[in-house]
Amino acid sequence: MNTYKSIAVLLCAFLFSACSDWLDVEPDTSVDESKLFSTEQGFKDAVAGVYADMASSSLYGQTMTFGFMDILAQQYDYETINSMYSRFYRVADYDYEYSSNKSQIASIWRNMYNAVAEINNILRWADKNGGVMTEHTRHLVKGQCYLLRAYLHFDLLRMFAPDVKLSPNEKAIPYVVTFGVTPTERETVQGVIAKVKEDIETAKAELQGEDPIFDVVPYQIADKLLEADRYIAVANYFAADALLARVLLDEGKYSEAEAAAQRVIASGKFQLVDSEKSINVSADSLDLLFNDEQIFALRNQSIFDYSEDIHLGKTTETSSSGASLPLTTDIGGIYDGINDDIRLANWVQSSTDYMVKYCRKIAKFYPKQVLIKLSEMYLIVAEAQMRTGSGDALETLNTLRRSRILNASLADKGEISESVLIGEMRREFLGEGQMFFQYKRLNTNILNVLNEVPASNEVFVLPLPEGEIEYGKN
Repeated sequence: MNTYKSIAVLLCAFLFSACSDWLDVEPDTSVDESKLFSTEQGFKDAVAGVYADMASSSLYGQTMTFGFMDILAQQYDYETINSMYSRFYRVADYDYEYSSNKSQIASIWRNMYNAVAEINNILRWADKNGGVMTEHTRHLVKGQCYLLRAYLHFDLLRMFAPDVKLSPNEKAIPYVVTFGVTPTERETVQGVIAKVKEDIETAKAELQGEDPIFDVVPYQIADKLLEADRYIAVANYFAADALLARVLLDEGKYSEAEAAAQRVIASGKFQLVDSEKSINVSADSLDLLFNDEQIFALRNQSIFDYSEDIHLGKTTETSSSGASLPLTTDIGGIYDGINDDIRLANWVQSSTDYMVKYCRKIAKFYPKQVLIKLSEMYLIVAEAQMRTGSGDALETLNTLRRSRILNASLADKGEISESVLIGEMRREFLGEGQMFFQYKRLNTNILNVLNEVPASNEVFVLPLPEGEIEYGKN
């Protein structure tokens, strides 16, 4: 990899420092590595490039969130997928050997490891020429890179390997920590988990005391277009603990997962959505994505186009069509028929059952794809408390629900169980690509309006791509 794509000013603006620091970028050209990494700005641009690649439609801008991954979770109308939209219909059947699905899976693998390669190259140059950066910036660059590397590898593991609780010693994926063409041997499932946690801890050590998020409370910042995003649209210190909580929950280490999630909640940097301030407001201030809860998100100006492409009908001068991926026909039932649930009311178009979560441009907020938000921390704490008896799991769950359901008499659940938690996850993770992973870690059937999909590795484990694997040995 001898060149890096230049980074548009808009994508650069949200990173480490003030907007003016990001304007010295060579547009529409490629930059030689030695030139790119000869300045502090070059390192920042390279990190911005990783975020841009992760936000593309081939990764978290669509495929890894409300596209491929949510189809696997049966979030959409199964019959419509099969009858109308050939691009995805065999995905909903888990026919991983079908040619287009094999191509899609290979593309995910390739793009994820390409992003890992970019990260490893930045770290290589930080060791080689990091002296061109201030100590503060060097910590930020390295901390974010280690955390992004952990995030990408953990998602690769959750797609391409068995669950760690069931098959900890089975061969999984390569955990790539060097830049180059030399293949990396595949680790065991538990080996990958160990390296994910090691990178998270390294990231925390680099970001501790250096991350500017320590000096602010992001949700209290009035400027949501740029200023607040500087702290959450990057892999920040608290995103490290949030990711750690997610990993520990996957391992079944409930007490440790609860502790990590509670640290994020107790930080006070994020708050559950306030309906009076964020939902019952004018149209140009409606907070569809619950920005105050976002712990880590990717800014993405194109997300409207990516979402409209599959979630809304197409109208031309000569024809019109329905959405390629309308939501499952029991979407109202998933939300218990509670119209006062702000998720149902604002994420779902009632007349069509189309998802409009990412299709509405709100003037106050820059479009983003959330990767981790505060509600997940509450769900992790609630599940951990339920399984260990360490606290009031039902009250934790109901605290979350009270921020979502405006009718107080309908907000509180009377009991908590795994099925109750799954129901809340289905409501909460709509369009975020997380639900498939929840079914997998719980080893439970995938819910579908027609019939349940039985839990099995044939469904939960994507096959490794055939042929040459650029960054690993098969």
